Amino acid sequence: MENWEPIIRKMELLLRLKTFPIAFKLLEDAGEIEDNKWIRRPTKKFTLCQLITVVRTYDWTIGATADDLVGPGCSGMIGLEEKPEYIKDGSFRSIVWCKTREDARRCEEQMPSIPVGKYNAVIMGPLVYNPFDPDIVLIYGNPAQMIILINALQFEDYKQFEFFCVGESACADSIARCYLNNKPSLAIPCYGERRYGHVQDDELVMALPASWMKKAIGGLEELYKRGVRYPISQYGAQADPTPGFPPSYHVLWGGSEEDTGFKRFDK
Repeated sequence: MENWEPIIRKMELLLRLKTFPIAFKLLEDAGEIEDNKWIRRPTKKFTLCQLITVVRTYDWTIGATADDLVGPGCSGMIGLEEKPEYIKDGSFRSIVWCKTREDARRCEEQMPSIPVGKYNAVIMGPLVYNPFDPDIVLIYGNPAQMIILINALQFEDYKQFEFFCVGESACADSIARCYLNNKPSLAIPCYGERRYGHVQDDELVMALPASWMKKAIGGLEELYKRGVRYPISQYGAQADPTPGFPPSYHVLWGGSEEDTGFKRFDK
């Protein structure tokens, strides 16, 4: 198993995250939950976003099946059971989130979900403690932290990212879309995640395939060396911005690094 502690400690240091990055894994054999004495099981029903928040703030490792989750919406999105017809045909979502059943039906058609039939349970835990090798990693942070993380992922082998928004049930945008595409997926947490999962007003969530974590850390470290760091140091909105640019910019423009107002001693 990968030793995740040094990777996560670097990420926590470079991004100053408030909560634990989450190891997230779907299981074909639900019995694996019972085989691990460190995994806590719910004693009542929860939403998926409630369990995620317990993991990232209480630092517990949790396992659950469809029977532990409220309604078929959460479990259906991660492939633990089939969504019933009243969700598929728009009846359920049209009660609150859509004007008509047809609007709600289109929403369900476009909402990513992990196919049913392969997985029977989910386990989640703070990745820093090496609970298991995850399929994906969930990272919560504010927009400034997220743009630096995106910059880090694009630092080498640059690719433009495309992100989506289904509206309510935004865990489909983070978790399900990341599983289906095997690419980073940034999501705006939805009303339900904020009401029941206590996601804060300033928080976004990034789902990363576990295989992308080393790339993320490598990019964060290189950007840090170049002065791209969190918290982002602000420059006066009415000041001449040129002294705030990196020294290399001034050299490219025909000036010298002294034009920044500071001299570097780290060469």
